[in-house]
Amino acid sequence: MSFTTDDHFAAFGLTPRPWVDLEALREAFARQSAELHPDKHQGKPTAELAEIEKRYAAINKAFQVLREPKERLLYLYEQTKGGKPSDVQRIPPGTMDLFIEVGQLCQKIDEHQKAKSAATTALEKAGLMVAGLDLQEALTAMQQKLAEYTDRLGEELAALDASWVAGEKNLDALETLYRKYSYVWRWQQQLEERLVVLLTD
Repeated sequence: MSFTTDDHFAAFGLTPRPWVDLEALREAFARQSAELHPDKHQGKPTAELAEIEKRYAAINKAFQVLREPKERLLYLYEQTKGGKPSDVQRIPPGTMDLFIEVGQLCQKIDEHQKAKSAATTALEKAGLMVAGLDLQEALTAMQQKLAEYTDRLGEELAALDASWVAGEKNLDALETLYRKYSYVWRWQQQLEERLVVLLTD
């Protein structure tokens, strides 16, 4: 089997591009993972076993990178450009409204939790319980909004991939789409953390 530990696409025989067939990727990973699993190679010489373990770790890393658009786009950018994107903290175009909405909702939830911690009377606690339910609904609605936005990013990804395959390797568009996925991932994490707090505190 041809294999390189420093090329995630080559690890699965793929051509570097923005899009991957996730089902085919999972099947390739499962096949190679079963073949290379160290438990199947016990008793082999130490040097050979070490190489197998190295390859096994490499395909695991490659799979983790390629299955997620955010990680895959960053990796493809770095492989193509030869370096990391600049100014990754800059808000991607078309996302400022979401940036503000998510930030304001997280702030409201944080303030609600502080008020809950400070509440001493039954009346205060009852009022905050109702407010907490309203915040849960608002948070769920925001998660749905982000899911719909992620679907639109999928359309952008498909368009970028088509251009890439046709020979137009637009690194600016690639970097912008990576930043959009990166921000959405960050927002999803922030909302998930706060939902856990609302549900358990």
